[in-house]
Amino acid sequence: MSGTNDMRPPVDPWIMETGSIYLWSLLLLATILLTLKNRKMPLFGLMLLAGSSGFWQEFFADWGAYVAWNPAFARLPFWGEMAYTTPVKPLFMPFSWGWWFAVSIPLLTSLTIWLKRKFTARSVYLLAMVIAFPLFLVYQIYVEGSSVANAWWTYDSVIGPALESENGRLPLIFPLLIGIWAGWFVGMLADRDESGFMAHEIRLGILAKPTGWGREWTRLWSMALLFQVTFLMINVIPAMIGRALFGGPSLLVP
Repeated sequence: MSGTNDMRPPVDPWIMETGSIYLWSLLLLATILLTLKNRKMPLFGLMLLAGSSGFWQEFFADWGAYVAWNPAFARLPFWGEMAYTTPVKPLFMPFSWGWWFAVSIPLLTSLTIWLKRKFTARSVYLLAMVIAFPLFLVYQIYVEGSSVANAWWTYDSVIGPALESENGRLPLIFPLLIGIWAGWFVGMLADRDESGFMAHEIRLGILAKPTGWGREWTRLWSMALLFQVTFLMINVIPAMIGRALFGGPSLLVP
């Protein structure tokens, strides 16, 4: 791992390390207070915990994308090097996954639902794709460039089309994949019945459950399952298969 040890110190690492934990904690507190008040978990709370539960997928996706994190970051204490994962596994990852999806997905879902009321003849999935796909794509490209520039991570190799910049070659295939996922996922969350329940909740028989913690627990684990399965299918497995089929050896991400 001498290659990553040669990386320059990360710029403003507190943004990801302590910043992620503080923001995650504030969102968790807001989730608890609103759940106690309304006896129903808000969407951002569901996404906060569902996103946090899926953080483990990051390191497998990073292996497929040849992403090497800066070793200066504090690391998870229980997960070291492992086959088919990127070697450096930052401690803040569960928190950064949680707050990002808790902020982005509910906002896009609310916008999609609002547009569906305005354009009732349009498919909610089409509206979600039109909204979420380009926004996620642009944001991901921006994050990739700024994060490489800040020495938070680097790409050891690039598979597929890429943008040339002063910070290096930035792959386009992974922002495209997460944009597609976001459009599909937001569409599923915006697909509601008259009571405001999501399609996957209705399929699980939420309407038959009495209001209370049992219903909310079902809503929480079903959201985590939906999030993890869809993210794994669209973002993680294709990246790993792509590297296995078309990639080569790597010193930074073996």
